[in-house]
Amino acid sequence: MSRSEQAPSYRGASAHYLSPSRRDPVKVGSEEPVTRRVIAGALAALHLRPGSPVAVLDVGSGTADGFALLTRPAPDAAPIVAEDRLRYVGLDVDPEMVATARDTVGSPSASFVLGDVRDALPDGAFDLYLSCGVPYSHLTRDELVAALGSVLTAVAARGRRAAVVVDVLGRYSVEWQPRWGTERWDYAMSFFAGGGGAISEPMTFYGRAELDATIDAALAGSGARLVSRTAVDRSVLVGRHTATGTFHPAVPRFRTLVNDLVRDPSRVDPDDLRFTPATGAPRRRCCPGCAGSPTAGTAPWSRTGGRGRSPTPTPTGSPGPCSDSNGPRAPASASATR
Repeated sequence: MSRSEQAPSYRGASAHYLSPSRRDPVKVGSEEPVTRRVIAGALAALHLRPGSPVAVLDVGSGTADGFALLTRPAPDAAPIVAEDRLRYVGLDVDPEMVATARDTVGSPSASFVLGDVRDALPDGAFDLYLSCGVPYSHLTRDELVAALGSVLTAVAARGRRAAVVVDVLGRYSVEWQPRWGTERWDYAMSFFAGGGGAISEPMTFYGRAELDATIDAALAGSGARLVSRTAVDRSVLVGRHTATGTFHPAVPRFRTLVNDLVRDPSRVDPDDLRFTPATGAPRRRCCPGCAGSPTAGTAPWSRTGGRGRSPTPTPTGSPGPCSDSNGPRAPASASATR
C-alpha cells in the first residue's frame, strides 16, 4: 500500500477550499499578496530568460491554489507566469483533492498526480518546487528532512539552479501560545467553511532556527548547494485560529476584527485592536550585528510593524538581518544548485 493510500482522508475538505467565504479580506488583501511576492521572488532569483518555459511541481497542491497564484492576475499586477509558458504538476496524497483540482482547472498547462512527496517524485525537471497551505507541516521533522533531501537531490541531478518554497506552520504564533513548548500536536482545522467537517491530525510547527536546521540536514548528502535563503511570515497576528480561539481562547479575534475593518469599520471598537505581546518565545541572535533581537512573542512588531521580512538573498547558511520566522505561516524560499 502506498503512502497516499495510507494518508488521512480529507473527504469533504474540498468544500472548504472552494468556498467563497474562505477568501476573506485578510486572505485576499494580505496573505495572497505575500505568497505571490514569495513565488515571484523565488522565480526571479533563477534569472530565467524572458519568455522561457517555467516548470513547477506543487507539493500538496490540494485544489490548485498554487496554480491560481501563479496564473491569476492580481488587482494591481499581471500573472506571475503566463499559462502558455507554464508546465505545472500538482502532487497531492488525497484522491478527492486531486479529482477536484482536475475538474476545476481546465488548462492544458496543468496536470495533477496522486502521490506523496515522501515517495518518488513525479518525472521531469522543475524550476520551482512550490508548496502552499503548509503541506510540509503534516510531516514529522525527520520526514521533512527526507522529503526535502529527495527534492534537493533531484535539483542536483538536473545541474541547474532551482527554487524550493517550504511552507510550514510557524511555532510561535499568538494563535496557539499555550502550545509553544510543543513541536508537534493535534491540529484541528475548525475554521473549515463550506460544509466540510473539521479535520484534526498531528502537525509540526517550526521557528526559524528549527526550519533552518531541517533544511541544512536535508542538504547534507544531496549534492545540492544552497545559494540563498529567505524566510517570510504570511499571517502576522491574523491567522485563522485568531478567529476561532480553538487553541488560545483568550487571544483577541484579530482576523475577524481586520475583516470587519474592511467590510464595515463602524463595527469595530478601536480598543478591541489593542494587543499586549506575549512572552515565552526563545530569544536568539538572529544576525551577526544583532545583540539578541527578540523573536515572535516578544514584540518584534515594534521594530518592523509585523513579522514579515523582505526577500533579500543571503549567503549560504547565513540568516538575513534580524530575520526570525516564527509566524503563523512561514514560507521559506531557497535557491539551490548543484
